[in-house]
Amino acid sequence: MKLRLLHSNPILLTLLPRQVFTVCLLYEINKGKASPWHPYFLHLPRSYSILATFGELKTQALQVDYAIWAAQKTVTKAKYEWEQAFTLMKELKFKPLLLTFRAWIWATGTALDLKPNYVRAWANMGISYANQV
Repeated sequence: MKLRLLHSNPILLTLLPRQVFTVCLLYEINKGKASPWHPYFLHLPRSYSILATFGELKTQALQVDYAIWAAQKTVTKAKYEWEQAFTLMKELKFKPLLLTFRAWIWATGTALDLKPNYVRAWANMGISYANQV
């Protein structure tokens, strides 16, 4: 039933593919041990060093104005994408911890970490990444 909700939801049409992937990742994590991916999830990193995770102190430590601007813009963009997906995640009845911005950033980092592996796998199968976007 929830999968049908995800597939037919008009909110889904407004999300970027990376947002959909992030929602799907959090959806599977929300299932807990019922997810066939649960053993895999246990081995994922607990945090990532990406710009969206930078607090004020780390951002100011960048020192260069453009680098500081880029870090701030990244956080703003991540919050905007999270807010866009929030309604869908609420409709899918995510646990409160998985509705947080911190969970969203972690899932986004996981998606970024997984992407090169998918690109390599597609290349090994003769599939161009350009066709997947």
